[in-house]
Amino acid sequence: IVNGTIISIDNSSSEKYILDNAKETIDGSYYIALPGFVNTHTHLWQHISKSLAPKEPLQNWTRIYRPIHYLTKDELFDVVLAASCEALLSGITTVSDYASLGFNDYGFETNAKGIAAAGLNAILVWHNPSIFLHDQIKLKEIQRLKIKYQDQFDLWMGFGPLSFHSLPAIYSGILIAKQLNMSTTEHTMENIQEQRDFRNHMIDYLQQYKRFNLTNDEQILYNLTNLTSPSNVDAYEQLLRTVQQILKFDKILENDISYKKLTDVEKQMLDTFNYNRRSSPLILLDYFQILKTHLAIHSVWLQSEDIDILIRNNMSISHNPESNMYLTSGIAPIDDYLRKNILITIGTDGAASNDGINFFTAMKQMWNGYKVNMMNTDISKKFDEWNIIQAATINGAKALKIDKKIGSIDIGKQADITLIATNELGLSPLRQNTLKSLLIYSADTRNVKYVVINGTIRVDNGYIKYQNQSQLAQRLTQIARDVDLRIINGKIWSEKYIITRQDLIHSYWYKYRSIRVQDTIDLIIESVENLTMCIVVSGTTFGGGTYTVIDELAKQRFPEDKLSQAFSKPISLNAGISLRITRKRSQYEYTIYLGNSTIFAQNSTTAGQLLILAVEANSELSTICLDTTV
Repeated sequence: IVNGTIISIDNSSSEKYILDNAKETIDGSYYIALPGFVNTHTHLWQHISKSLAPKEPLQNWTRIYRPIHYLTKDELFDVVLAASCEALLSGITTVSDYASLGFNDYGFETNAKGIAAAGLNAILVWHNPSIFLHDQIKLKEIQRLKIKYQDQFDLWMGFGPLSFHSLPAIYSGILIAKQLNMSTTEHTMENIQEQRDFRNHMIDYLQQYKRFNLTNDEQILYNLTNLTSPSNVDAYEQLLRTVQQILKFDKILENDISYKKLTDVEKQMLDTFNYNRRSSPLILLDYFQILKTHLAIHSVWLQSEDIDILIRNNMSISHNPESNMYLTSGIAPIDDYLRKNILITIGTDGAASNDGINFFTAMKQMWNGYKVNMMNTDISKKFDEWNIIQAATINGAKALKIDKKIGSIDIGKQADITLIATNELGLSPLRQNTLKSLLIYSADTRNVKYVVINGTIRVDNGYIKYQNQSQLAQRLTQIARDVDLRIINGKIWSEKYIITRQDLIHSYWYKYRSIRVQDTIDLIIESVENLTMCIVVSGTTFGGGTYTVIDELAKQRFPEDKLSQAFSKPISLNAGISLRITRKRSQYEYTIYLGNSTIFAQNSTTAGQLLILAVEANSELSTICLDTTV
């Protein structure tokens, strides 16, 4: 390995000079060398929320998000660093981190800083609904971040699960992704309730906004609402899918002499079950033409028509078996994906939905889930273990569009290598013909001895090389306890900001925070020059893409009323004058003072976000602030 790149894979005498002069050498006599694992779906911040909701379905489990609203910048860095180090100990060298932590202005970049400190490669997913900025500002911010991280990370778009966010908010992210030519990834049909909620959202949107001219899109929305809604009983949906699977395999195995076929009576009974086409968000996303090479996360409840959409768009799957079982979401139809040559990768999801980040258990559960889902050893015994090892390595690199750089141990590629010990319990007894199975079923994090990323040793003899694991663990526990108290007592946002010429280098400056009922706000803003200020309260937890900040093009195509608890107020701030914003603990009134005068006061009784935006008075951005108070 020279300058982070693999230059040779042999022990020939021609390489002796290089070996003799190497700065570091590892005796690999008792190790298996694997490409570093590629984890295609994480939420690293969720290490602060381990075991908070282990018994809940997805829609109730989301309360694990509460801690992210209370983490300080330094705490968030430490949480992400600890999670990243745990990933390293599992042999993971690359993550696609779905940064669903943008409720505060420091979230995205602090997350990136924590990942970088651990030395991981990463795709950073911009979670549009949580980032409370005007769409015009987001376009500039993403471009700024792309330049900032161009030698470290790629930025992808996460426009938000369609069952959790409004249609205009979703389209806001899609429009930004198209304008900036961003790759996309999103949670897709994770559980059956998502399908029900998505269909209901479309019905509600049509009923509420059909008074507007939706001519171009009305038909697709009506088509979605006219498709069958899933049963109210998840197990019945599982029964219908199992019936389809039994009939399919009975046909596939009809010429196999060892297979015992269904009887005619059994076939007739199964044929009475009708698995009609369900409403699917993939239909709408395909209509928006945003799915080319898209990475679909989870993808548990896809039907054959959905799989056709995957094939047509050359999409990939991020399979998260542990999370899907943890949340009782279901088991993804891996056999269908394999038969259709759809690229399957592995993700661990956040630690709040599997209580860790362990790629060996993820691989193991992928195989176990496949077997249990098949309930047919005539089919499952033909499964090739390489499917899992490739899903953990090269397939992930391909899905993230970095396979020319990582994903395999090849000359010319970046040296991302995991060394697994075979001379200890876990991978013994070692046989050549069982090696693949042993790696999946017997290997664990304790067997990971060295992890090399871009030629730098990050795990050395089983220990994080540049961090103190004990201190990280203790720090994580202390942060969790502090945050739990803040959830009860609220947090205080009290600052004085003096906006300088340097702060306006991009012609704008902003701060925003997540605000909860118990929180206290006392902010003073001053400037060295005349500015247009914009004070915006979202009126909802996820403010991104809502009425007060969405781009006009998105709003014209998919109109939406202002939320009752939201407001937007433009204010002219002259140099030397103070602008003050207050909100008392457990009270709902936001009060704005200019100099010594109260100029505005309004209640907002819901959890939400507060944005303070400053733009140069004569810039192209000076008109983006709506005034919803007149």
